[in-house]
Amino acid sequence: MKNNADAPLSKNVKKSLAIVLIGNFLEFFDIMLAVHLTVVLSKVFIPADSPYKVTLTILTFCSSFCIRPIAAIFWGYIGDTIGRVPVLISTTFLMSISCLLIPNIPSYAEWGIASTILFFLMRFVQGFASGGECIAADVFITETVPKPKVYFCSAMVEATCSLGGLMACGIGALCIFLSPENGWKLPFYIGSGIAVIGTIARKTLKETPEFISAIEKKFGKKRPTGLFSQIKFKNRNIASLFALYFFPTMAFYFSYAYLPSVLGDKLGLSPNVVMLQTTLVLIIVMCAEVSYGLLGLKFHPFKILKFKLIGLLCIAPLLMIGFSGLDNQLNIFIIQVIVSVLGQGLTPAAPIFNKSFPVFGRYTHLLLIWASSTAFMYMLTGYVCENISSFNGLCVLLFVSASISLVGLYTFVPHDNYQLKDDSIGVSNKENTKQFDKWIKTVESK
Repeated sequence: MKNNADAPLSKNVKKSLAIVLIGNFLEFFDIMLAVHLTVVLSKVFIPADSPYKVTLTILTFCSSFCIRPIAAIFWGYIGDTIGRVPVLISTTFLMSISCLLIPNIPSYAEWGIASTILFFLMRFVQGFASGGECIAADVFITETVPKPKVYFCSAMVEATCSLGGLMACGIGALCIFLSPENGWKLPFYIGSGIAVIGTIARKTLKETPEFISAIEKKFGKKRPTGLFSQIKFKNRNIASLFALYFFPTMAFYFSYAYLPSVLGDKLGLSPNVVMLQTTLVLIIVMCAEVSYGLLGLKFHPFKILKFKLIGLLCIAPLLMIGFSGLDNQLNIFIIQVIVSVLGQGLTPAAPIFNKSFPVFGRYTHLLLIWASSTAFMYMLTGYVCENISSFNGLCVLLFVSASISLVGLYTFVPHDNYQLKDDSIGVSNKENTKQFDKWIKTVESK
């Protein structure tokens, strides 16, 4: 019998994957423009003499992420009642509108506080749109691609996110180099155009087979025991998944917002140099994400996640010993790479986490957990980083965040045997079933 790893994907599945991944790349190109251009946008829309300059600079990065919990409720309802595809189309369209409007907002020097308010309003719109994008793409792939290929395809979602950020950073740096004063506007116009293209392309997507099957069985009878265990697993895993997002979120802010600000504000490097370094980091991270996806075809995804988190726990104390602080560009580059590569999302285990929630309610739960956890951690990390004066204190922050995520990984219990029924790790289906039945009894007896 041909192994699932060797079975080719159908033409329709490949086409859907290409559309979703390209759309995801375009979406994150748009959302990451303002993130990587924070050093420029903060000067355009935030008054230099404001006593709240630090807070407003943090908000320039975090504002689009803070609205995500509200967006999660809205998009979650749409995704779980109407379908996954309408969310993918709508979020891309909203992003195109915000990217078109941002470069047309007059600067603070022209409009004063009204300029600042309008800018943050557009960032909220971007956050509202992106609040449904990445999880939508991940759920779509989880419900469309069979295992173990789904692990690699899910990793490609993260890789296209990084590619979007990479292109945003690279094009942003080039435009600023060509026109230091108004060059930042051109990438937003480009982003708006490609988002429109993504919207049109996604209109050809068909709904996921698993969601359609669930709709057809919606009025069927469910066994009370199965429903009971499903609820127990779901409630237990909400807290675990919330904790799992702690370190990836902290690592993202630390690498792409805080350290670039140190390069610009404390070391005095130009925005072009800062963005070039971030671009190099993103190239390395994207290669790491693809590698994690390939490893997911051979090794169990949970083992890969454990390796990343335990690796960071071992490296954090070494950073305190080997580095004197954030006092030179090379040190910061090395730290950016280490934290970004080891703190890169839940790749390649996202399908396991996704499948552990019931089809109806899956999208809402995943979105709410992801949105609330990331919003909380972005604000907390931003505040803590800006107020910690010692390098050792920052290393302790990395260590604590990685520890919390590791606890979340160890306490997460997959449902529907998605983790255990994995032929790619050499365990027979019969043994899987026995293991899973034993696991169910153990968890329910606690």
